[in-house]
Amino acid sequence: MTARYQYGDLRIRPRKKGPDVWQFRYFDEKGDRVPVLIGTIEKLPTRAEAERAVEHFRMKINSQNPQQQFHRVTVGGLIDRFMAEYAPKHCRLNTQKCYRGAFDKHVRPRWGNEFVDSVRTMAVQDWLDNYPHSRQVKAHIRRYLHILFNQAVRWELLDRNPITLVQQSGKRLKTPRALSLEEFKAYLAELREPHKTMVLVATGLGLRACELLVLIWSDIDFERLTISIQRSIVAGEINSTKTTASERVLPLDPGLAEILLQHKARSTFTADTDFVFAGPTGKWLWKDGLLAVHLKPAAVRAKIGNVGWHTLRHTYRAMLKRNGTALEVQKELMRHSDLKILLTYGAESEVTPANREANSRVVQMLLGN
Repeated sequence: MTARYQYGDLRIRPRKKGPDVWQFRYFDEKGDRVPVLIGTIEKLPTRAEAERAVEHFRMKINSQNPQQQFHRVTVGGLIDRFMAEYAPKHCRLNTQKCYRGAFDKHVRPRWGNEFVDSVRTMAVQDWLDNYPHSRQVKAHIRRYLHILFNQAVRWELLDRNPITLVQQSGKRLKTPRALSLEEFKAYLAELREPHKTMVLVATGLGLRACELLVLIWSDIDFERLTISIQRSIVAGEINSTKTTASERVLPLDPGLAEILLQHKARSTFTADTDFVFAGPTGKWLWKDGLLAVHLKPAAVRAKIGNVGWHTLRHTYRAMLKRNGTALEVQKELMRHSDLKILLTYGAESEVTPANREANSRVVQMLLGN
């Protein structure tokens, strides 16, 4: 039996209160007609806009049909379905915001009305080559497009991903900044507690700010001298770490452990589930506020130039390299999944003697021992 494409029925439905709305109706598997409200006529004043808004519903209800045979899908419709079906299941809230921002700001204006089967590799390549944005922004756009079209292949809207062969380097034009040992000591002298301890822990372990600020006391094993990195916070949402490789047990130098014990003795919140660097109410602190109010002003006073959270992570990496640490050990301590990331950057495992020794060398340098 030949598959039949279901277009559904799109009409304006009057309401007693408020503006009229666009209603889309289709038949479900049982043969019952299902109504779906698409939006008000104020939000979608023309039928063409309403048709674009309903496109991802048509893709969904016809998912069992070879859709290329019946109906050509636009990139805009693909984006709508991706954000409605794929993103909520596979992406964190902040990642969903990044996808939506990139699609709405960069992709829709150029490609939204193009049919997905008309998108060509070289057309996208030429567009990105001439797009007036930084390499990093264009690399993000290319990555988001690749994921989007991969999903189109999975939904059998396409046979191949046209973005696969699009080339876009995300290599930095400037080398990330790392503090020298002299700059770090000058910086530390201008910091007060608990920010001094925060900077020491972040730099002495190479932590990202999103990991540092949601450490809890049970993550630290003072007897075994280890610290477990298990979670991160982005835009107020606590989740597992950035990648599987980021979730790892790290060596804790005795000197840094002593500093953390002193910090705990001064702290109000010391239960196992309390944040190590809790705010006045026991909640986590916001990295942007800490940076603006405490970290950057201290850098100005120390006369060492601009400092950001990631400067501390780069400093750790630079000191590992300065000490002649093997690349594989650097990768494990920096918690990169790929050695290539480590080189361009400048699963839980046991703490090896080599890792502990390399880490302690850096920490002892930072502490001036």
